[in-house]
Amino acid sequence: MAGLILQMEQFILVAIRVGCILLFMPIWDSRIIPVQIKVYSLLVIALALTPVVAGSLPPFPSTWLGAMGLVLREVLLGLSLGLVVRFIFAAVQMAGDLLGIQMGFGMVNLIDPNSGVRTTVMGDILLMVATVLFLTVDGHHLLLVVLARSFGEVPVGGPGLLPGSLFSILVPMGSLMYQLAVKLVAPILLVLFLTQVGMGLVARTVPQVQVMVVAFPLTIALGLIFLSLTLMLIGPYIVGQFSGFQSSLTQVLRAWHS
Repeated sequence: MAGLILQMEQFILVAIRVGCILLFMPIWDSRIIPVQIKVYSLLVIALALTPVVAGSLPPFPSTWLGAMGLVLREVLLGLSLGLVVRFIFAAVQMAGDLLGIQMGFGMVNLIDPNSGVRTTVMGDILLMVATVLFLTVDGHHLLLVVLARSFGEVPVGGPGLLPGSLFSILVPMGSLMYQLAVKLVAPILLVLFLTQVGMGLVARTVPQVQVMVVAFPLTIALGLIFLSLTLMLIGPYIVGQFSGFQSSLTQVLRAWHS
């Protein structure tokens, strides 16, 4: 009986970390995925990891205060790991929003069921492209590998709630998010800017031309054409960003270990 209780306590400790990390990870944090699938995947992953990491697990907290501190630490760990991947998806979403506004889709805002905020059509399209690329390069498998490694590098219930060195890693990644967003659609934004300048010159030289009537369909058409042309370059660039976030996740784990 005591062995069964020990196994249940170990399973609960593993399930807490698995749930806290998956809670902030792309794909799993989507509201579109049914709650039943999220719960089943959490239980299956925790059940598979428990025998592997049982030797590195601490005793189960004996007080409610200790249990709350353990859960809070695991939530912060999952949030810090999820932000590393979320920065890339947020950059892609931001790039699509910038492109959509310049193309004239700024007035057509949609409610994103995943985040519950207003997004543009182009932002949703690029975000879906990034999600497909993330699954294609087995990014979800990499996240599961990092999840398994975290038990060895960051013990459950370790000392401290939030390491100070973590901010020196996440803050630069936040600034790189804005740079990535601009780099993804910079050529298209330049074309649209030159188009607007050209239409302005036409309006000044030939006032008889209805520039407002011509500008909207022309801007949308050019935006879609150059997006389709540059998508062959945007795709590999996003894949390169996904391939590089493994080292960033490792840095976050090391920050928690220290």
